[in-house]
Amino acid sequence: MWAVIFLTSGLLLGCAIVYGVEQLAMHYMMVATVGVLVAANLFLVLELSHPFIGKKVTSPEPLRDVIQFLSSPPS
Repeated sequence: MWAVIFLTSGLLLGCAIVYGVEQLAMHYMMVATVGVLVAANLFLVLELSHPFIGKKVTSPEPLRDVIQFLSSPPS
């Protein structure tokens, strides 16, 4: 999964760099914007990949309640 994320991020950034824009300032702005978006997405993937550990944690109890509710036979 990580290989796919890094490969697609690199391809996206590479396409933005290769894409020809006649105004140099606009080209730099476009590449910087794509780079920031890729970095933000990678940061979010890293931060949200483990919701039950870390400084800001989520309790697994609501998920267990939903699983128990969905597993019980209908009455």
